[in-house]
Amino acid sequence: MKEQLLGKIARYRIFLQQGLQIPDENGDDLRCIDFNFDKYIEQQLQIEQEQKIEQEDQKIEQTDKKIDELDLKLNDQDLEGLLKDLENVQFNGEIDFTKQNISDQTVIRLSVLIQKLPISSLILSDTKISYIGGLELGKAIPNSKLKKLILTNCNLGHSTNILMEQLHFLEEVDFGILGNKALRYLSQQKHELSHIGFQEDPKEVWDVQTKELFLQSIQKSLLSIQFQINNADHKKFIGIAEIKCQENRDAYLRKRAIEYKSKDLDPDHPDYYDCDDFKVNAFKFSVKSYLSNVFESLLDESLYYLEKERQNVLRDDAIYHVTNELLPQSIMEDICQADGSLIVLAKYLLTKIKK
Repeated sequence: MKEQLLGKIARYRIFLQQGLQIPDENGDDLRCIDFNFDKYIEQQLQIEQEQKIEQEDQKIEQTDKKIDELDLKLNDQDLEGLLKDLENVQFNGEIDFTKQNISDQTVIRLSVLIQKLPISSLILSDTKISYIGGLELGKAIPNSKLKKLILTNCNLGHSTNILMEQLHFLEEVDFGILGNKALRYLSQQKHELSHIGFQEDPKEVWDVQTKELFLQSIQKSLLSIQFQINNADHKKFIGIAEIKCQENRDAYLRKRAIEYKSKDLDPDHPDYYDCDDFKVNAFKFSVKSYLSNVFESLLDESLYYLEKERQNVLRDDAIYHVTNELLPQSIMEDICQADGSLIVLAKYLLTKIKK
């Protein structure tokens, strides 16, 4: 199976060595160099199922994968040529090496690469990165275009502090494993992150004072926090943090709704778009830009409508008004759930599109 990953690298290098962007299945420029090991295994199992492999053979094959998993993963040497060839193009997408058998050697090369290329996202979860890798990333971030850094389950030791000092350059971060001192240091940093993630170090659990300090430090910009914690003592801490993020998300949606309403109502607004004056707009915008603008505004308006309906006391009446049909109580209860809300959103969108 590893041969298929190596074959994927070889195909990528053919384009890179000619100074060409890597094409995706549609022929467009690739926006994500994805070597996520979990996704790869899932794809392989799906292929086997589609080929109708016998059940007993499939169980044996899966057992072999668990035994030889390390041999299936890419290592530093496997990726060395690919990263070297990447320097020949202006790649500005995402690089994902989740669960590959890579160490600080690859991270040092990536640290150089993000300073040369406008790479926007780096995902290195469940890898063997240590103190040196974190140190090099921390030095490189100020000179890069990186906005997203995910290091789930990585233990960088004290070099995590170096990364924390660069938060004002980033938008999304998962720091990996944090002890009590590291979480306290994180609480002292000013940032405008929209997403943050970390896991507890079982050798240095978080105390009450540190958790309280972190809760007080949550910025208005923070919309989500990703925890991976098994300690039952942290349930209250996690709950309060998630409530604060939910309040931030609600405020963000209200702000966005007001901004879009101001565009719609103010003809002098630089982003105002008069859909009725199509003759003038035809000269100002391409068809692609025109449709993109219209549907983006429509979707934002619909999402705002959906969020509003979720808070509506008379929700059943609101759903009936949108669907124009009386639904059984069991279905109505399903619609009131988060997933069911998509039905309301879809019907609202269809109604608006028809108009």
